[in-house]
Amino acid sequence: MCGIYGYIGSKKTESSIDVCLKGLKYLEYRGYDSAGIAGIIDGKLKACKRAGKIISLEKALEKANLSFDIAIAHTRWATHGKPNRENAHPHIDQTKSIAIVHNGIIENHLELREKLIANGFKFRSETDSEVIAQLISFYYKDDLRLAVAQSLKELKGSFAIAVIHKAHPNQIVAASRESPLSIGFHSKKKEAYLSSDPNSFRGKPLDILYLHDDEIALIENSKITIFDKYGKTIDKKTERLTDQAQVVSKDGYEHFMLKEIFEQPHTIQQTLRGRMSKEFGTAIFEGLSLNAQELQSTKRILILACGTSWHAGCIAASMLENIARIPTETEIASEFRYTNPIVSEDTLVIAISQSGETADTLAAVREAKAKGAKIIGICNVKHSSLSREADSTLYLRAGIEISVCCTKAFTSQLTLLSLFTLYMARLRHMGKEEGKVFLKELKQLPTIVKKVLAQSEKIENFAKKYAQFEHFFFLGRRYMFPTSLEAALKLKEISYLNATGYPAGEMKHGPIALVSPDLAVIGMCGNEQTFEKMLSNLMEVKARGGTILAIAPEGKTVLHKITDDVLFLPKICDQLASIPYSVATQLFAYYIARIRGTEIDQPRNLAKSVTVE
Repeated sequence: MCGIYGYIGSKKTESSIDVCLKGLKYLEYRGYDSAGIAGIIDGKLKACKRAGKIISLEKALEKANLSFDIAIAHTRWATHGKPNRENAHPHIDQTKSIAIVHNGIIENHLELREKLIANGFKFRSETDSEVIAQLISFYYKDDLRLAVAQSLKELKGSFAIAVIHKAHPNQIVAASRESPLSIGFHSKKKEAYLSSDPNSFRGKPLDILYLHDDEIALIENSKITIFDKYGKTIDKKTERLTDQAQVVSKDGYEHFMLKEIFEQPHTIQQTLRGRMSKEFGTAIFEGLSLNAQELQSTKRILILACGTSWHAGCIAASMLENIARIPTETEIASEFRYTNPIVSEDTLVIAISQSGETADTLAAVREAKAKGAKIIGICNVKHSSLSREADSTLYLRAGIEISVCCTKAFTSQLTLLSLFTLYMARLRHMGKEEGKVFLKELKQLPTIVKKVLAQSEKIENFAKKYAQFEHFFFLGRRYMFPTSLEAALKLKEISYLNATGYPAGEMKHGPIALVSPDLAVIGMCGNEQTFEKMLSNLMEVKARGGTILAIAPEGKTVLHKITDDVLFLPKICDQLASIPYSVATQLFAYYIARIRGTEIDQPRNLAKSVTVE
């Protein structure tokens, strides 16, 4: 779960080190445990790496006063070995001739390490990645590409790698298997870039190509040659990125997370824009390549996702069954591919990933495609791996989300999935007038979210009271249950508190044993259908000494008799209530984390995009 970047060329305005540092900053969402860079100058291989964020590497480079003709760089999320300087990339072989950067996991690294040690190799790190450098060194006989090709035959697992050798100062060799790797080149300027994410090339007029499994690229500043796994050269189609580089700032907010929470009225509006047909009471998707006949023949929908996106999928599954009357299941993508899943040609798969690079979701998509399913991707990032793998992609339009803790992308996912639910329902049984009613509810979402945000001071005051607790239960029923899972995840991610989302009706089947005055219970009472049942469940908690904060629709004053505190939110239909209630709990989590003094935008041990299994 790392980011790799590289550059070869003749930059006159800035050094290759500066080019790579700028590229790494685009990739820091993939990991920020450590960072490093290696390059070649005057026939010598040199490297600099540091534990911590990229700024630590920048400071070290300022002191080192290095200059490279060619460079590869890395920002790390630790999988094997502690996040320290020794385990940081780039990794260098024992002859100090070869440097590599790696994203992925080498599953047979222990076996390969033993083999190399038996052949006299000495290791400096605990990582699986160092094995790659030493293995290439083992096979190197004056041809770097051939050494990489021989090494790939022995490597098991996933990887995107970039390799340099001091004897080949005008070459970068790159390879990929189940990990994204993009190469951009400018033929007139005679320069080439490589990156884990093509969006890091934004603002550069480059021709882009993507490496597929076991392809190897020999990158020179004047040309790029691609080889397949049999060593034959192949032609690759290129594309030109049209998006411009975006200036990212906090706009006066203390954290990106807070800014992104307050952007949600706008981002929800952007998701809705141009996708509603008031005349016909339905949704419109210009980017949907599957036709109405294909969608009408769908007998089952399978939603694949991880983390926050999985929570969005759970809510969508309930909507699709309830409103569109289509049997729908949500699978955790990391489990899906190991279950020998039953997927038929009349199954529609919806894959959800904010970044479009989530490794488990991509692997699940490939499994489903191999079994004949059609794939709709729901994604926030153009040019992502998911957008290339799916048969059709629907974009969130939420804009760049910097904070690791997902906020605006989640509510945009729910908004888009609500539109898709309406579209599927209108293709089947739902009448036009009923569709118009649902559209009316959708249209008021930005206004309702604004009203929730207007209560930020009240939510902050509740956070001050509840920040003293170490244990939280978020309880909900129906749509509010997966909403509770998401609310608990937000609190866990940035405050490091023990928070659990649970179906309220299941408390008496075991977890109620945990209720005490030391437990804070957040009652998510946003669904009218289950409101009376929620009252009973909260009474059971109150009888056992739990402290309760209820979040409920305006007018439900009966809660004052049962709970310690109540946050009232504007009324909205049950199917869409997850959106404003999630915004409220995002703010609640944010303020608790700020009170407790934790790192909010880049919490410990996490990365924005999970690119390894």
